[in-house]
Order: sequence, then C-alpha cells, then structure tokens
Amino acid sequence: MYRLSISFFSCILFLVSLPVSANEPGYGITTMSVINLRQTPSFAAEMGSQTLMGTPLRILETTNGWIRVMTPEGYISWSTESGVKVVSETEYKAWNAAPKIIITDYFTTLFSKPSSTADVVSDVVWGDMVCNLGEKNSYYKVQLPDGRTAYLKKKSSMPFVKWLDSRRPTAANIISTAKHFIGFPYLWGGTSIKGMDCSGFTKTCYYLNGIILLRDASEQAQTGEDVDISQSLDLLQPGDLIFFGPKKESVRHVGMYIGNGEFIHSSGYVHISSLISGAPNYDAWNAERLLCAKRILTQIDLDPGIVSISKHSYYQ
Repeated sequence: MYRLSISFFSCILFLVSLPVSANEPGYGITTMSVINLRQTPSFAAEMGSQTLMGTPLRILETTNGWIRVMTPEGYISWSTESGVKVVSETEYKAWNAAPKIIITDYFTTLFSKPSSTADVVSDVVWGDMVCNLGEKNSYYKVQLPDGRTAYLKKKSSMPFVKWLDSRRPTAANIISTAKHFIGFPYLWGGTSIKGMDCSGFTKTCYYLNGIILLRDASEQAQTGEDVDISQSLDLLQPGDLIFFGPKKESVRHVGMYIGNGEFIHSSGYVHISSLISGAPNYDAWNAERLLCAKRILTQIDLDPGIVSISKHSYYQ
C-alpha cells in the first residue's frame, strides 16, 4: 500500500532559491551526499572540511558561484552553489521539523522509482538525511533538500527520530563505530566515509553516535575533561581522545583511546596503534609526541564544544 506523509507540504518548500542579504546571515541545507568545503572560493583551494546531505548550515556570503557557510560545529569555509540549497528561515525550520530518514549503510543509491533497476538519482552515505514522503513496499519515498524526489531502500536507512532516540554515546558504541572504518583512507579535510583526516575521523565517530564535536584536532583538544597522562596511561579510559604534536600549543594529530595502551586513528588510513613499546603495532613516532588527553563522554551538553544533535541549535 502506498501512502504519503502529511509532511509533504513542509518538504516541497525547498524549491525556490533565495538570495543572501549582504547584511544578514541566511540559511542553507547540504544537497549532495558529501560536499567538499574549501578554505577560499576556488577549486584550487585547500579542502578544510566536508558536510553531509541534509546538514543545516548558516549562509554568510555568496560570490561568483561560491557560498561561504558555517557548519553546526562552527567551521567557516566555502562551498560551490551546487552543494547548498539556500532557504528562508521559515523553510529552514520546516526542514528541521519535517520527518526525515537517515542513511545507516556505508553507501547506497537513491532511485527514480522503487526498484534497484530504475535510474539513479543520487548516491548517499552513512549519516546523510533526506525528507520522508511516504513508503512503497520496501522503499521510502524521499525528497532531497534541493527538491528532487527519489526512492530509498528501507534496509539502508532509519527514521531520523527513531535513530536519534536510539543513540547511546558510550565508549563501547563509539569504539565499535570507529572500528567500522578500519582501512578507510586518510583524506585531508575529510569528515565522511569518503575519506577522513584525524579529527574528521573522531568527529565522524562521535557524530554517528549523536554527538557533534569541533572540527579540528587543536579545537577538540580545548574541550572535554583533562586526563592526567604525565606519569602513565593508567587514568585513560576507552573513548578518551589523545592528542599529539611537537608541543602543547601545536596539536597536530588526534586519536581515540580504546584501552590496553592502544588507540585508533586516521593516519595514512584508519588503523589501531599502540603506545606501549614492544607491542607489534607500537607507534614510536606518536608515542614520543603524546601531549594530552581529554575525556569527552562526561562533558556532553556541558561543554559548548561537545553537543548532542538533539540539543544543537542548528537542528531545532
């Protein structure tokens, strides 16, 4: 039986592009599975971050086909116009209020009809969100933020509210998520399954468990609860973030402690290393430049840099 959600009207508000005032920030929604955010409005510019489809954004400026955006974690960078749907505040709130579906598979495709042999509309990846228009057999009918409609396999997704209610950001769950990415390639500026840098990796692992961290390792090192590692690793707990660099004022790398002297991190690719000399996976380079550690899980919604999705202002 085919049925449409009563949220359909809310979703179809995303059909008219709006200009951004030079004096007031606007609103936007990421339109593609993953968009690359650049440091300056140029394809030749360094990539600084990424955002996922359905991510709400603040629009700060538009120029020559580029849009300067602020992400939920406060990161400011540039996207091409094709990557962001500029919307009014009313439409932005409608998007947040509309019933949505979140992708729970690594990767899947959206089809023009409820069939895997139909034309492809878009790719989507783990963490992407689309608007729920209804159901047909084993598919959801969905709408992308830019107004395109498509069909999504139910087995690759979950209603966003149900997913959010199911998040339990424990050390075990976050580490389990992290291990799903073992072998995935390092990508400077990456914060998605299409490639992650070190802080993009830790950010993604926490995000998929319902928590938004700051973007860069140096920023993440300023959040959370201090863990004293000056004498030994004994006070570290699984899920803690550990930071590396030539000096405390110059954090260059971050990993996640998983216990027994080991940590998981994105360096070349996602893998598990040890801080214990003599271990087969001993990482001497990072062990020698271990700087500090922060406990994140005790500071959720207490530290402004560690915010649950359910309480984040961008998602209200």
